Amino acid sequence: MAEKEGSEPGFGRRMANPEILRVVEATVGPGILAPKKLNLMTLNDNKAGMTGLDKEKISAIIENASKGSKFYAKQKETQARIDGQIDQLKERLSALTPKELLTARHEADLFIDQLLSELVLRRTIVHVDMDMFYAAVEMRDNPELRDKPMAVGGMGMLSTSNYAARKFGVRAAMPGFIGLKLCPDLVLVPVDMKKYAEVAEVIREVFKEYDENYSPMSLDEAYMDITEYLELNPDFNSWDVVQEMREKIESRTQLTASAGIAPNTFLAKVCSDLNKPNGQYILQPNQTEILDFVRKLSIRKACGIGNVSEQMLNGIGVKSCEDLYLKRAEIKLLFSAISFQHYMQISQGIGGTRLEPPEDRVRKSISTETTFKDQADRTTLIDICRDLCGELSEDMTKRDILGGAVTIKIKSHDFKTKTRVRQLAAETSAADVIFGAAKQLLTLLLDQSGEQPLALRLMGVRMSELKNKNDVKSKQSTLFSFLNQEGGRQPYTCPNKETYNCPICDQQVVGLDNLNKHIDAGCTTEHDTLENLHSGKKIHERKESSCDVTAESSKFSALENAAVEINSDSVLNSSKQPSVLTCPVCFKETFSEETKLNQHIDVCLNRTEIDSILAGSGPRSEGGNKRKSDGELTGLGSKKPKLKMSNKIDSYFKRT
Repeated sequence: MAEKEGSEPGFGRRMANPEILRVVEATVGPGILAPKKLNLMTLNDNKAGMTGLDKEKISAIIENASKGSKFYAKQKETQARIDGQIDQLKERLSALTPKELLTARHEADLFIDQLLSELVLRRTIVHVDMDMFYAAVEMRDNPELRDKPMAVGGMGMLSTSNYAARKFGVRAAMPGFIGLKLCPDLVLVPVDMKKYAEVAEVIREVFKEYDENYSPMSLDEAYMDITEYLELNPDFNSWDVVQEMREKIESRTQLTASAGIAPNTFLAKVCSDLNKPNGQYILQPNQTEILDFVRKLSIRKACGIGNVSEQMLNGIGVKSCEDLYLKRAEIKLLFSAISFQHYMQISQGIGGTRLEPPEDRVRKSISTETTFKDQADRTTLIDICRDLCGELSEDMTKRDILGGAVTIKIKSHDFKTKTRVRQLAAETSAADVIFGAAKQLLTLLLDQSGEQPLALRLMGVRMSELKNKNDVKSKQSTLFSFLNQEGGRQPYTCPNKETYNCPICDQQVVGLDNLNKHIDAGCTTEHDTLENLHSGKKIHERKESSCDVTAESSKFSALENAAVEINSDSVLNSSKQPSVLTCPVCFKETFSEETKLNQHIDVCLNRTEIDSILAGSGPRSEGGNKRKSDGELTGLGSKKPKLKMSNKIDSYFKRT
C-alpha cells in the first residue's frame, strides 16, 4: 500500500487491511483488539509538524524498541491496571438508570447555564509559543543543522526536535535511543540551558512592551493580556499588534514564534498551535464561533487531559470536546465534581481570563530532581540527596523564600515511584535542615522496601508551604515567644492534629500521618483517578490552571515522560516496617510502628526539650531545684547522650 502523498521522508498514514479487521472483529467483537494495545506507549501526535503520520507504525516501533526493559514491563503492568479500571468504569456506566441520567443531565445543564451567565469575552488574551525553541537556537548557531533531522537532548531524553525530525515521529519527552530507531540519521545536540535562558530573556523584554504582567509558562511560551494595550492604542487591532510582536522577536533573536489570540487562556493556547510554524490564529469573542471551534477539537488538545484521562474518557465514548457535552450526564455521575466542572468548561470553550501580576502569584512549591544509572549503594544515594538539598537551598535563598514541609521522591530501578513528606518545626531554607528531614525520609523508604538493597534511578526533593523570608520570624524567636507568653507556658499542640496542604495536589489533609497516606495512595498527577475508582470512589483529577506559574527547578527523568505511569505502587507495606524504632529524643522508648513513635516524640519533646529551654541553664523542676536526670528518675544506669543546650530542638530535627 502506497504511503500518503507528500509524507516522505518519514511515516505516512496507511490504510488498515479490511480483511484482517473482519477476521479480528469476528473473533473478539467489533472495535476490540486482542491483546489490548499498550496505549501508554502510543505516540502523542498532537504536536505541530506531526499531522498525517502513520501513528500505529511509529507506536509499534516505539514499543518494540522498549521491549525487554524494566520500563516496558512497568508500562505493561500499568496498562493492564488501566484496562481493568476502564472495564469497571464501563460496568458502572451500564448500571446507570434512565432516571439517574435524566436527573444528572438536568443538573449538568444548570451548571452550564451558570457558567455561560458568568462568561467573560471582553479580554484579549495572547499565547505566544516559540517554534521548536531549543532546536531553533541550535540551528541558528549552527547552520549545518538546518536541513537535517535533529533533536536537543541525549540518549536518555529529548527536550525538543525540529520539524524534519518530527516527520519520523521524533518529538519531545521521547528517549533519544527510540528517536534513533525512528530516524537513524537523527543528530543529537546536548542541552545548553544557559544559552536558552539568555535568549528567553530577550524574548521576554518584547513581551513586557505589550503586557508588563505577562505570565511565562516556560522559557519558550507565555500568556499576555493586551486588552489595556489596545485601549491605549485605539488605532491598533489585536491581529496587527501580535504580528508586530512576533516580528520584533524574530528581528532580535532570528527565531520565529507562533501565537494564538482569543478571549481566554484555554482557547489562546489551542489557537497558537494551529498555524505553526511562524504563524498566528485569531478566534473572535463570539460564543457561537467559539462553540463551533471547540466541538471539533480532540480532547487531548485540552489542558489537563493527558494519556490516562484520555483513555478513561474514551472508555465511555468521549473522543472530542463535543462529546464532553453530549456525555455530560455520564461524566457527572462517573467522575468527581472537580473533573466534571473542568470538562464542562472545556466543552463550552471557557478558560482563564485574568493573568495574575507577579506580586500576586503564589508559589506553592519548589523542587529539584535528578536521574542516574541504577544505584543501590546507601552512601551514594545519601550523597545524591545531600547535593539535591544543597541545590534546593541555594535556589530558595536566591528567591528569599522559606519552606515548611520537605518531600522526598524516589523512583526505583523498575520505575515504581514512592513519595513521602515531613513537616518541619519551622520554615527554613537551610540546606542542613532540609537534608536532615530528607535523609530521614529517604532512609525510611529504603528500609521499608521489600527488595534489599533497593536500587534507585531517580531522586527528587521538594519544599512546600512556602513563605516569603521577610514574612517569617526566626525559629528561635518564635519558639521563645510562644513558650514565654504572658500567663505562663502554653500547652503543646500535637502536629498530627493540624491541617496540611499536600505538596503535590494541594488537597487539604488533617494530620501528618494521613497526609503521608494520601501521598502514598497516589495523589500525584492524573493517576489518582484509577486508584479512587478501584476503591469505589468517584474519579478525582487534579485541575491544572492555565495560568499556573509555579516554578520548579527540575532535571527531567530519562524515560519518565515518554509515557504516563500510575503511582499505584507507592503504598508502603506496614508489615515491612523496621522491627525497632528508637525515640531520638530520650533514647529509651522503642516502637515497632512509626505512628506510635511520632506520638511519643510529641510528648517527649514537650517534657524534656522544651523544659530545658525554659530553664536556660539546664533541666530544672518547677520548684527551681535541679531536676534529677532521667536515669536517676527511672532507676536506669544509662543516661541519654548530652546535647548542646542551644541546639537541642534543632538537633532532633536534623538527627537521622
